[in-house]
Amino acid sequence: MKIGIDLTALADNFSGIERFTMNIAYQLIINFPKDKFVLIFKNQIFKLFKEFKEKENIEIIVLKGKNKLFFSQLVLPAHLYKIKVDYWLFMAFPTPFLFWGKKTITAIHDVGCWDQPKAMTFSSRYFFRILFRKCAVCDEKIITVSEFSKGRIQKKLKIKKERIKVLYNGLSPDMYQYKKEKKELLAVKNKYSLPSQYILCLSTLEPRKNMRLLIKAYSDLWKEKKLKADLVLAGRKGWKIDNLLNSLDDEILEHIHLTGFIEDEDLPTVYHCADVFVFPSIYEGFGIPPLEALAVNTPVISSNSTSLPEVLGEAAIYFENNNLEDLKCKLLGFYSGKYSAAGELPRKYDWKESAKECRRFLEMRW
Repeated sequence: MKIGIDLTALADNFSGIERFTMNIAYQLIINFPKDKFVLIFKNQIFKLFKEFKEKENIEIIVLKGKNKLFFSQLVLPAHLYKIKVDYWLFMAFPTPFLFWGKKTITAIHDVGCWDQPKAMTFSSRYFFRILFRKCAVCDEKIITVSEFSKGRIQKKLKIKKERIKVLYNGLSPDMYQYKKEKKELLAVKNKYSLPSQYILCLSTLEPRKNMRLLIKAYSDLWKEKKLKADLVLAGRKGWKIDNLLNSLDDEILEHIHLTGFIEDEDLPTVYHCADVFVFPSIYEGFGIPPLEALAVNTPVISSNSTSLPEVLGEAAIYFENNNLEDLKCKLLGFYSGKYSAAGELPRKYDWKESAKECRRFLEMRW
C-alpha cells in the first residue's frame, strides 16, 4: 500500500494534534516497512523524520510557504493532485477544501467549533464548520481520538459509525519509565525558573482550557492564606490570555509563572516536580497533559467534562466542570491530605498500537 501523509502542520504550532500526527506517522513508517510512504512537509523536514531521507520506500516532499491559510488551502492541494497514492492521511487538520481525492482520511479531534463556539474566533469557527462538513461528505473515513468525540461527530455530521475509528493518543516511554537524578531535576527547574513548590497546569493558554477558573480559584485561596504553593502555567500563549493576566493584582501575579513552551525532554521533570497537576478544561477531544502527569506519578485534579473521565478513568480527582467552589474544595482537599497520590492509569496508551489500528482501518471495507 502507498500512503500519503500530510505533515505540514508540524511546521507551525506544536500542540496535541501535531503530536498525534507526528507519532502516528512515525509508528506507521517503522512498523510497516513493506508499505510505501509519501511525506509532505512545510519548509523543512521535521527533525524526527530526517532519518528516513534515504529509505527506498519513502518519498519526502518539502513545500515552501508562509501564510498558513494560503498554504493549506491553495499551495498544498495544488501539489496533492500530482501525487498518486492509495490513501491520503490528514491527521492534524481537515482535508483542504479544494482537494477532492476519493481515498482520503481526515482526523477530526473534536467538534468544538459547534460545541464551544465562544472559545474560538468567528473566522476559525466557520472555517472548521465548512471543512468538517466537506469531510463528512467527501472523505472515505474519519479518525478521532475518543469515544466522546466519535459520538459528537456522528450526531453533528450524520456520519455512520462504521466510517469513524477511535485512535487513542499514546504516551512516550519516557513518561512511563521516568527517573531522574537530583542534579538533573535542578537543571530543569532552573531552566524554566520553576518555584520550589507549585501547582501545575500545562496546555495552550486559551479560553476553552478555562485558565480563568483556575486562576480565580488560586487567587481566592491565596488571598485567604489557604495555599503556599505557586501556580505554574506552562504552554503556548493562546487567545485572550494576556487580557486575563493583565486584570490580576500584582500580589497574585508574583506567584504565577508562565514558562512558555516546554521541550519534550523536559516535560516529565516539569510534571514530576509539581505538587499536583490541575486541568480545568471545559472541553477536550482527548486531553494528553493530565495523562502524562499521571504517568510520572503526579496527582491530577481534572474537570469532569467531555472525554476526560473516559481517558483518565478512576486515576484522577474530579471536580464539577466549570464549578469554582468545587475546584477550590478539591485543591484544599489535596493539600489537607484527603487525596495523597496519583491513581493507577486505566489502560496502557501506546502510539504503536494506535498506529497498528490505523493501518487496519485503511484496509477495512464495508
